[in-house]
Amino acid sequence: MRKKKSKQQLKSVICITTLIVVFLSLGYYFYKKNSIANTFDKNTKYSVRGIDISHHNPILNWIEVKNEGVSFAYIKATEGITHDDRNYPYNYKLAKENGVRIGSYHFYNFGVSGREQAKHFIKVATCEPGDLLPAIDVEHSPANPYSKDTLFVRSVIKELKILENELYEYYGHHPIIYTNLDCYKLYINKQFPDNPIWISSLNKEPGDDIENWVIWQFSHKGELTSLDGDVDLNYFRYTIDRISEICLP
Repeated sequence: MRKKKSKQQLKSVICITTLIVVFLSLGYYFYKKNSIANTFDKNTKYSVRGIDISHHNPILNWIEVKNEGVSFAYIKATEGITHDDRNYPYNYKLAKENGVRIGSYHFYNFGVSGREQAKHFIKVATCEPGDLLPAIDVEHSPANPYSKDTLFVRSVIKELKILENELYEYYGHHPIIYTNLDCYKLYINKQFPDNPIWISSLNKEPGDDIENWVIWQFSHKGELTSLDGDVDLNYFRYTIDRISEICLP
């Protein structure tokens, strides 16, 4: 009986030890995967690096950001019809002075007039020749509820088209549309064939099913040595000599 009990205890110990090793190995694997995804991989086929920021980030030291190989940045300017990003004018000015290509974006609020949102962005944002095309951020949030209700989805698309058209008429170029995979399927796919797409696809390279994508946001928890806290990381799809294709003339 004692021998039988000892064998059972040994089997239990081996089983538990094996499980611990497996869990530790899996944990290390996902840690390494995420840590690589949260930095700019120098071996990637994408060489043009970018970030996007809002008031959730501090005012950056743009000299150091530039020295880390960041070529472009999108900065939040406005949201809805009343919100101005408090850090926008400072980050825009400093980034421009230090040679980082800059674009301004508007966070689209569902259920709010697209025409009024366009007026708000045009009034606040600085969009000069050579800047990246203005961008519209389309995603779910506490202010933008998720719903598959047909009438709701149609209303989101309708006002978004009005906003897009107002910016097109004012700047003479179709704005870039930022979105994630879920919102792309709900609101963007087949609805905005003329707009360059800035797609958020965390840890997964966009496929050909995302038409017209030009910027890939691959991390929400990026790491830069010049910045405390997380930052969104992006790649431009093409080489630096083609970035003028998504810039204002």
